[in-house]
Amino acid sequence: MDPKYYVSGAVGPFIDETPIVSHANIKPYIIAILLHRGAVTFGEVLACIAPHCADVDTKIGLWDGLENYHVQDRNRLEILIEEVLGEMVSGGVLRYNNEQDLWVLSVGENHRNVPTIINWVSATGAQMPHHVILEMSQDEIIRSNKTHAHN
Repeated sequence: MDPKYYVSGAVGPFIDETPIVSHANIKPYIIAILLHRGAVTFGEVLACIAPHCADVDTKIGLWDGLENYHVQDRNRLEILIEEVLGEMVSGGVLRYNNEQDLWVLSVGENHRNVPTIINWVSATGAQMPHHVILEMSQDEIIRSNKTHAHN
């Protein structure tokens, strides 16, 4: 067979090396864990993504020239995970639980995050986390009780 038709099988078809990670690569891992358990820890995300990263993402100090980050005691992957979790908190879809050191999926005020969560569920073929369903049903029960109390 002609060498021009060979495809490297070490990582996958047509990929000779693992590309560096971006915010867009991290978010699906976070979403998958959130839909499975409704909450995520930093360590869970790190453990899921690290095997699929380039060396430059997981080594401290190797990525200084790639982006405008200051080299500290963390690697590029850890900083990107923190940024994505922070973006999701600032967007309101996550809330941080200080006591348990985890990020929890939130339906938001007036259920404003429900369409986003439904989109994630539809796109991944997953199911709604139980606490989201429970929170939505409790709000509906409270609303219905208030309506019947006024009648």
